Amino acid sequence: MSDGKERTVLQKAGDRLSSITSTLTGTPTHQFPTFDQLPRVEGQPQGSLWGYFDTPSKHDEVGTLNLLTHDVVRRSSSEIRTGEHVQLDWCLENVQFPGFNRKQFEQKIVDMAPLGFASLDDELHINTQSGSQWDSLKHFAHQKSRMYYNGLTHEEATRTVTNGIHNWCERGGIVGRGVLVDWLSWYEKKHGDPPSAVSRHEIPVSELDEVLKYQGTTTRPGDILMVRSGYVRWHNFASPEERKKGTRDNSIAIGVANNETTVRWLYDHHFAAVAGDTVAFEAWPPPLHEGGWCLHEWLLTQWGTPIGEMWDLEALSKVCEREGRWSFFLTSAPLHVKGGIGSPPGAIAIF
Repeated sequence: MSDGKERTVLQKAGDRLSSITSTLTGTPTHQFPTFDQLPRVEGQPQGSLWGYFDTPSKHDEVGTLNLLTHDVVRRSSSEIRTGEHVQLDWCLENVQFPGFNRKQFEQKIVDMAPLGFASLDDELHINTQSGSQWDSLKHFAHQKSRMYYNGLTHEEATRTVTNGIHNWCERGGIVGRGVLVDWLSWYEKKHGDPPSAVSRHEIPVSELDEVLKYQGTTTRPGDILMVRSGYVRWHNFASPEERKKGTRDNSIAIGVANNETTVRWLYDHHFAAVAGDTVAFEAWPPPLHEGGWCLHEWLLTQWGTPIGEMWDLEALSKVCEREGRWSFFLTSAPLHVKGGIGSPPGAIAIF
């Protein structure tokens, strides 16, 4: 058999296996082409999903959140067994010293006594990129073309609400099966002291696979993947001087490796969304100026996959360890802002 015919047979077998698996597990029924078989999109790298989720009546603005169908959510609810729940938002005062000249969190207490009430209001000022957050599909563009998910230009993004977080809210928020890959706990048990969270250590997907196997966790298409790498824990125990040096003065952080292997691994798993406890989910800064593989460009821009950053996974890690399982029901209610670019996740894991 020729190489071409062999690949065709293997691809058909893979598609059939994917279909059977979807039927048995209740995972999304979308039949994705392989990465290399995706239709080419002019001006974009091979592997783009632009147009895949479009319908005759709607130009898609939610990307892989389309995988969170009613059936997937219903089946995900079977993860609720004990009723214990953990919120995954870090306190808004974190990070203490935001990078990239972003404004620090401020809370102003408004005393209503002058109006005759024993009552208080408060006013909050936040940059949605300075703490626990979702990145929307108009946060980070494919840098070479300056285009966002599904063909939105940078110029259009600055003056329209297209690809904003309000689209997620209008479909009911983000609800599904969450999976924690507790890389930090695994690393410490297997290798001892972990790499510094404020170094540009790249976590290879081969280690994510090892962690999943160690935990006995199986992922499914449509899952919300979370990776614990140690950044929030570092910040929690660091002094103000150490925090400033490691954040505002440095802007370097641990994360998932930015390379072709990671991109193909993520595509093959078809997650609805990803999140982590570090600054950018991926190792930061990415190799943007070296012809490298920036995960923000692939996740947000090419596939429409939301990225969660600086989530507090510390309590979640303890509950998963105690329960002996690293999957759970996840809900997330972002701020309902038309054209929203980022938002605290309002995320809760339910066991």
